Amino acid sequence: MPLPPKIDIDFTDAALIGTGGWSLLARMAQRTGLLDALGQSVRLKHRRRGASDAEMLWSLIASLAAGNGALSDLDALRADPAGQSLLGLNAAPSGRRLGEYLCRFGEADVTRLRAVAHRLARQVAPAIVEHGIKTQGYVPVFVDGTAIEVDGRLFEQARKGYNGEPQYWLHNVFLGGLWASGHLHPGGVDVARGWAEQLAELATLLPADTPVWVRTDNAYYRGTFVRYCAERGWDYSISVTHDNNRRPVLKQLEGLPERAWQDIGCGESATLVNHRPGGWQQQHYVVIRQLYDGPQRRLTPAYTVILVSRDDLPVDELVRRHRGKQGQENAFKGPLIDMDLHHPPCRRFHANQAFYACGQIAQLLLLAVQYEWLPDKARRHGLRLLIRYLMRSVARLVKTGRRYRLDFAKNNFRLDWLLHAAFQLE
Repeated sequence: MPLPPKIDIDFTDAALIGTGGWSLLARMAQRTGLLDALGQSVRLKHRRRGASDAEMLWSLIASLAAGNGALSDLDALRADPAGQSLLGLNAAPSGRRLGEYLCRFGEADVTRLRAVAHRLARQVAPAIVEHGIKTQGYVPVFVDGTAIEVDGRLFEQARKGYNGEPQYWLHNVFLGGLWASGHLHPGGVDVARGWAEQLAELATLLPADTPVWVRTDNAYYRGTFVRYCAERGWDYSISVTHDNNRRPVLKQLEGLPERAWQDIGCGESATLVNHRPGGWQQQHYVVIRQLYDGPQRRLTPAYTVILVSRDDLPVDELVRRHRGKQGQENAFKGPLIDMDLHHPPCRRFHANQAFYACGQIAQLLLLAVQYEWLPDKARRHGLRLLIRYLMRSVARLVKTGRRYRLDFAKNNFRLDWLLHAAFQLE
């Protein structure tokens, strides 16, 4: 039986902090010029009182990077002198003040904040591109959108979705694990709205002749999307799940001999067929056949259809490349879950757009730290572990003379990450 000892409770004046990773985040923000860009691009305050524009936004970005997605979490930062020192803040806003500040954003202000995020993405992307080409031979790109549900009836431009609940639409493009572009749209819009604009943003992050593989869901099964990728020289694969789109492809299987199917493991076999949708060029499709449901044989086979841009690769390689989409879907879920971005905090639409732009900046900073200052083995981990074991590292801030020193606790789980980062900074 556990026998907890009797503990006497006392308090200390030591500057302890549970988010010691903020020191790395702040150094990266300074190195990339993010703090200057925030101060120069967004100017909504008219009085020199309290936190400045840059301090308002930087407080939110740092809080989101630590996994704190509620505006009320800013109250804890405001009461934490050690955290403010690590982030270089002369003043920290309360959650209420920050909410009022976000509500001042207009469309032009959101555009300028997105430009700051895009500028940061251009600085982080080269490491992501290099890593993708080195490990896979191409750079994986994932395009998708998700519904952002809101509570109540007072959220501006929210509309009822397919489930009858009010919602917004968040459309994103991921370059590897990098949140390359993110746009929050009103509710009730096309499920693939704005993809051309976002892919144009992505193109500015890629050097010429970069091998790219774009992976999407059935929402992007449209001729304009396929032609756009083909004109750019990008490979692509699209899940075809709608029955009307699948039917003419599955018709191609009639009379197909058994030798045309190739075993791809896990009880599945696949084949490659051609089909020309109306108004399109002829396209290639991988059809995956599953004959068994566990140990039991199915009465009728189950088929999975994938549109692919190439037919010069083995069928199993085409399937493997497309199914890598699942890893990027997890990267998409990372900011929503680990930063608690599933719940927009403001009733004004442009305020929520600014909130999500700050979330994108926080994710970009975390990946910059991951690829620049952590060991190469740390690159396989997602956002959750970066927040849990890097940002939320326990430390003590000590000031001797005019210099600060941050002493990390030796019982931090990822002490090797912290040690490697310290060596890189030195």
